[in-house]
This record gives sequence, structure tokens and C-alpha cells, in this order.
Amino acid sequence: MRALSSIVALSGLVMAGGLALAQTAPMPPKPPKPPMAGMSPADHARMMADHGMMDHGKIVAARQAGFHLTIAAFLGVKAGIARGDDVKKLALPAAAMASWGAVIPTMFPPHSDTPESDALPNVWSDRAGFEAAAAKMSAAARTLADLGKAGDTAGFATQFGELGKTCGECHTTYRKPEEKK
Repeated sequence: MRALSSIVALSGLVMAGGLALAQTAPMPPKPPKPPMAGMSPADHARMMADHGMMDHGKIVAARQAGFHLTIAAFLGVKAGIARGDDVKKLALPAAAMASWGAVIPTMFPPHSDTPESDALPNVWSDRAGFEAAAAKMSAAARTLADLGKAGDTAGFATQFGELGKTCGECHTTYRKPEEKK
């Protein structure tokens, strides 16, 4: 019995000390939780979206910014090819486009089809097709980057055309048509 009362008293002291410490010293912020073990980043994003843990307006703004940066990189590479630039210098924007292509699906979590979005509903209803289209774009850009690093000017120019086709195919299938002005 004596041991039990000692344990209870000790527990009370620990709790009181913890409360006093909490009142005098702020607790450090908790680090963000990493994605669950075995869960892909895309699945983690979907889970967060399903539980209302994402601001869909910000997601749409972020993906639109990513696409604008990709267009800028694409047009920069196109201009570099037209000027006859050393394709080794064009490998970096091609690699950036490849990286973007790999993460595009994570930028389209469920319920992020806000009025500001240009995505068609089939981004979500044909998820496998959408993910395959993004992977195809990423692979085409990765090949472009590799050709640039190798200094293959002719191959780079040809592959640039292939990259443009993958972008166009995806936009035709998964993006609202642009309004004519």
C-alpha cells in the first residue's frame, strides 16, 4: 500500500511540475508530420484533402504558378534552340520541366476543382490516364535534359518537339479550352 501511495504522490509531482513548466516555458512547435509510411506523396495529399486539411484555392494557385513557370521554361528552351544556343545550357530548364511533370498529379487532390481551375473533371474521374499523361510528359522532358547534357543538338531539337506533343495531348484531354479573345 505504501508503494502505491508513493507512486501516486510521485505521479502528482511529475504532473504538477509539467504544468508549471508548461506555464513558464513555451513548448516548441511540433514538426510537421511526414507522410505515412508506405504512402505515396500523391496518396498523402489525397488523404489530407479528403479530411479538409488543404486550402484548395492555394493548391489551384500553386499548380497554376507551376504551369506558368513550365511555360516560361518551355519558351526559353524554344528560343534557345531557335538561336542555336549550346544545348548543354538548356538541360537545366528541361530537367526542371521533368521534375514538374513528376509531381503534377499531386497538385490535383480531390475537391480542388475550384472555379479558378482550368482542369476538366476527367482529371479526377480518369486518374490513371491523367497520371500516365503527366508521367509521359516527365519522361519526355527527362530525355530532353539528358540529350542536352550530352550536347546532342539534333536530338535535343527533335525531342523538344516530342515534349511539346505530350503537353498538348494532356491539355487537350484534361484542360478546359482557352477562351478566344
